[in-house]
Amino acid sequence: MQSDPPSDEQVSSLGPALWSIAIVGGLITLTSPALFKAMGVVSVGVGALLAVSNLWLIGRTVSAFLGTSGSRPSWALVAVLKFGALFLLLTVAVRHGLIELVPLGLGYAALPLGIVLSQFRAPAPVRGEG
Repeated sequence: MQSDPPSDEQVSSLGPALWSIAIVGGLITLTSPALFKAMGVVSVGVGALLAVSNLWLIGRTVSAFLGTSGSRPSWALVAVLKFGALFLLLTVAVRHGLIELVPLGLGYAALPLGIVLSQFRAPAPVRGEG
C-alpha cells in the first residue's frame, strides 16, 4: 500500500523551513572559504545538503506515520535505513578523508539556524475559541 501524499497544509508549513535552511546553508557555504580550504568548503556544502534533505525526509516520514494508510511499517523501515546509511556513509567519508568533520558540522548547523529563522516569517497561529 502507498501512503497518502502530504496535505497542502503540511507541505506549506514545512516549505518555509526548508527554504530557510537551504538559504542559510548556501550562505554558510559561500562564506566558508574565509575559514577553510577547498576540502572544508565541500564539507560545509555536504553538511548543508544533509540538513535540507534530513528535514525533508523527516517531514515525509512523520506525515506518513500520521496518515491513515496502512504503510506505517514501510516508513519506519525507511527511517531506520536512512539513519543507518547516513551514519555509515559519514563514518566512511570522514575516516577516508573525503570530508572534514568540523566543516561538516558547520554546514549541518544550517538545520537549527534555518528552522529558527523560518519562525520569524511564519504567520501567528490561530487560536481556537473556547
